[in-house]
Amino acid sequence: MERDNFYLILLRDCFTAGYTLPQYCIDNGIKNPLFVSEEKFLTFLWEIHAQFRFDKRLLATFSVLNLPSGKVRFSSYNILPGMEYKNFSEINPADFDAIILLSLKTIAADNVISLYGLIIHFINKVYVEIPTLSFLQRHPEVKLFYTNIPNDLNRYEGGKEFAQTLFTNKEWKQRIIAAKGKKISTPLDRFGYTNRELLAMNDVSLKTTTNLDGNTTLTDNPHPLANVVNGKRVTAAQPEKFRNRIYFFGPCHCVGILAPFDKTIESYLQQMLNENNLPYRVENEGQRYACRYQDMFYNLNNIDPAPGDIIFIWFSNFHPNNLPFFDLSDAFDPPHDFKEIFFDQRHFNEKGYKILAEKFFKFLTENNFFRDKEFNYPLPPPIYHRYGIPPQFESGNGKSFVNEELEAYKKTLRAKKIQIGALVMNCNPFTLGHQYLVEYAASRVAKLYLFVVEEDKSEFPFADRIELVRQGVKNFSNVEVLPSGKFIISQQTFSGYFNKASLQDVAVDSSEDVEIFAKEIAPTLGITIRFAGEEPTDNVTRQYNETMKKILPRHGVDFCEIPRKNFGDEPISASKVREALKRGDFDKIKNLVPASTLLYLRGRYSVTK
Repeated sequence: MERDNFYLILLRDCFTAGYTLPQYCIDNGIKNPLFVSEEKFLTFLWEIHAQFRFDKRLLATFSVLNLPSGKVRFSSYNILPGMEYKNFSEINPADFDAIILLSLKTIAADNVISLYGLIIHFINKVYVEIPTLSFLQRHPEVKLFYTNIPNDLNRYEGGKEFAQTLFTNKEWKQRIIAAKGKKISTPLDRFGYTNRELLAMNDVSLKTTTNLDGNTTLTDNPHPLANVVNGKRVTAAQPEKFRNRIYFFGPCHCVGILAPFDKTIESYLQQMLNENNLPYRVENEGQRYACRYQDMFYNLNNIDPAPGDIIFIWFSNFHPNNLPFFDLSDAFDPPHDFKEIFFDQRHFNEKGYKILAEKFFKFLTENNFFRDKEFNYPLPPPIYHRYGIPPQFESGNGKSFVNEELEAYKKTLRAKKIQIGALVMNCNPFTLGHQYLVEYAASRVAKLYLFVVEEDKSEFPFADRIELVRQGVKNFSNVEVLPSGKFIISQQTFSGYFNKASLQDVAVDSSEDVEIFAKEIAPTLGITIRFAGEEPTDNVTRQYNETMKKILPRHGVDFCEIPRKNFGDEPISASKVREALKRGDFDKIKNLVPASTLLYLRGRYSVTK
């Protein structure tokens, strides 16, 4: 296949993903573009003509190098007017903002955008920037960086000549297999690995499994040096308890080809974190991604990162200009000797992985990325409609006069809507603080649903807790008490809630629980607002409130955080009741709970207990 035809196929891939040449021109400030191609690519030039005719935000001029000026039509149904074009010799290049060359031929003009440069921009936009920004829009508190890998030997003096002395990793594999068990000297001999061990480490990123969804993962490999489990390379010494994760996405270098599983970038970095008592867990998400850009973002979107998680992505040499970039291109510069690092022309050994891990650790610690550093990523760019519909008439974009009037009318209708609220409580046991929250919420809505956590993982059994709630709220006529079931603060949706004591210093993820409530529970009952008490002491519950504050409004459910009721200088809480019970201090308890709860506690606990 001719190289320029291959490039045009890549452009078509990007068109299919939604990014077109009119949008490219607008993004780059080109108001008067000239497209130049050859007769053999006339049908492709027609596609560009169609994009501009459908889009209608700007016009384009077309030229063909080896045809006299003319007009062409590919449709017999007159869907589009014919495309007029001129021979390039009849055009003054200075009349155009840019000349976009859809061919590998050269032309005499100063403002030419080459076909290769066009491809780089399109791939960077479609397969890097747009999906990354879309991911960050869903996870705004994740810290994401693009990076690179210093795998270009041409950077170093004598590097090009050194590269010619090296076999590729595939050639090493072929030589070892051809030797039929006879020992062959390799660059990994100085680390003490046998030929068979080299093959096992080499195969880590070469052998892949295609899943039912068409995505590929590493093939599981139980070899003690390979250690691929569930389609991913294991990271050594991962802690069971941690505050946040650090993810690495990228191809073979992130996988750690030609190194044991405990001497990859990820494993070395994990060791440094552990030695410095930094509660982070490193995840090796590396795969055989070479030019499989969609696969990498498929896997990125399958993780469920928590606020404060850190993600590093190596995507060939692509990275959006408007996103953070950590440059590793000088990692193997002197005093390092690149000849001791490279195994073949593009891959290196465990010494190289350790150097890179040290660079990542230094970058993270010196820039305080283990603290609550905030990032303000830009929003993803819009993908404009290709068929000439102005943005103001598209759903979710700008408003026409008619739409503005409709919005104003809808606002008056919303004011008439009956407010239905919700509270979710564990009530272990029901206190005057809980009663105050119910009173506050019930006074602000026509109907209040009070869900009592049904999971029996509290000191007081669910049957007792829900009965105490019913007794404590019986004077509120608009309150209905319901069990929470398995989908509101349960072991299934938010297991961390039932292990709060050990998670006070950990970032917990309660988004699944809140998403289920917003998408499934609230619409079923017509709930328009969810209430919760402020949480001054419990870090897990406080994080849960923050998650509700972010997610609920996206689904049309308001969130209201209610100040806690105090007794003396301290907020009333069920934990203080339980502490007083251990001491048998009913004098204190009677100031913290309603009469119905006090009667229950006196019956269950003796005064001396």
